[in-house]
This record gives sequence, C-alpha cells and structure tokens, in this order.
Amino acid sequence: MWHPRVTDDRLRRLCAGRGAVITGAGSGMGRSLANRLAAAGIPVLLSDVDSLALAETAKSAADRGAKVEATEMDVADAAAVTAYADEMTRRHGAPALVFNNAGITMVASVLDEDDDYARRIMAVNFGGVVNGTQAFLPHLEAGGGRIVNTSSAFGLMGSPAQSAYSASKFAARGFSESLQEQLRGSGSRARIHIVCPGVVHTAIARRARYIDPAVREYVTKGFDRRLPGAHPDAAAAAILAGVLGDRDRILVGIDARALDIGVRILDGALQRPLATVTGPVFRRILGGR
Repeated sequence: MWHPRVTDDRLRRLCAGRGAVITGAGSGMGRSLANRLAAAGIPVLLSDVDSLALAETAKSAADRGAKVEATEMDVADAAAVTAYADEMTRRHGAPALVFNNAGITMVASVLDEDDDYARRIMAVNFGGVVNGTQAFLPHLEAGGGRIVNTSSAFGLMGSPAQSAYSASKFAARGFSESLQEQLRGSGSRARIHIVCPGVVHTAIARRARYIDPAVREYVTKGFDRRLPGAHPDAAAAAILAGVLGDRDRILVGIDARALDIGVRILDGALQRPLATVTGPVFRRILGGR
C-alpha cells in the first residue's frame, strides 16, 4: 500500500542495514508490515504461535527479495522471548525495529467471560508487549532503535463486550507511555512508539473467543462485511509513516483519530452518547443483559 512518506529509501535509511522483528507476523498487520519492509530489502525476523500462517508470511516476504527468519513463539512466555531476543541479536545484530504486534480478543459480557481466556488475553496483549520490550530494549540502548508497541483505539476508550481486550490495550498503552518518558529522561537512543489502530480488517474477529456461536456469526459478518475500516496494508503504511515521522502515538484510521480527539476533549462524557448509539447492537451481542 502506497504512502507518500513511506518509501523504500527512507525505510532503508531508518534501518541502516539492520533488521526488523515482528511478532504476530502470521496474519493481518504483522504480515503486511513484513511484506512492506521486505519489499524495501530490510531483513525481517518473524514470529507467531501459528506455524502454518507464519510460514505463509515468511514465503511472501522472501518472495520480495528480503532475508527472512521465522520462529514459532508464544510472546506470553517471557523466558522464550528473552532467549529469542538474545539469539537473534547474537546472530543478526541488534534490530532497528521491533514490532510487538501479537494480539487476541474475546467477545462476551463481563459475567460470561471465560476467565482463563481473559487471563490469556492479558498475557498476550499486555505481557507480549512487556516481554518484547524488556527483551530487546537492552540491545537497542547502545545503537538506538525503535520499539513499536500495539495498543488499540480500545486502549483509548473501553469497548463493550471486550473488557479483557480493552484492559490489556489500556495496560499496553500505559506501560509504553511510562517508558517513553523514562527513555527521554535517561537520554536513551532507543525510542518507543504506541500504535492505536481503529478497525482494521484482519482475522482478529474470526479468531476471537466467543461464548455464544450465534454471537460469533453476528460479529464476524458485521466486522467483515458491514463495518468500514482499513486494509492491513494501509494500516502497515500508516504505522511506518508514524515511525518515520517520529510520532509517539500512531493513530491508524479515521475512527481512531476521531475517538482520540473525543476522549481528549470530552473525557468520560463521550461514552454516554456512544452507548446510546451502540446500545442496541451490544444488547443483541450480550443477550439482553
């Protein structure tokens, strides 16, 4: 996907011969980031828990002429992520870019949530950001580099029927904002960027955990066919433009931008009118609770 600020030359200058690490690379924004960076000739180090999807991304990136290494890995496993960071840095040098991108969700009311899966969401969406940041940051401190942590528009304001997801994304944003200030105060050469995508047409809705099969059908059809949003390639281009522009917070999509402005201006008062608009939809999802 074309973006006026995201050129092969600018990406190569940003990376200066170093590679990019991408978690959650098996699909969606992770795959699109891998393909775009690979097209610029930047080596990509890819990981995902889904080995088949990861292999598809690795082939797609390799077909664009870049060096590719794919590793099946669970970002919730802190020891595994640390070992991975150390090994990849030993073999390839410190990366220029680290995208902590892996994410999962569940659609259910708070009272109906699968508690074990809610904890898994926190472990992947928040823990994956923490683990990836802590593992790679020491390698980036000396030579500089960018860590790009994925939050969400629902890390700006909570989403009905996605309480665990929203909590994880708020946590990822808070952790990253705190670290941004820490790195500035310490004079570090490493930088943190926070990505807050709005609706991006990835597989996340289809792969979400649902308590009710009827809700799965309703939500996935609405997400895939009726809800406006960005293509993953456009989202990847927006993310890379934000990194090149050195933006602390990278908002992806008009919906994310509007929500960010609304939250900043109206604070909690934004949720009441939105609830009036979205209430009928979520009453259907939540079964009338």
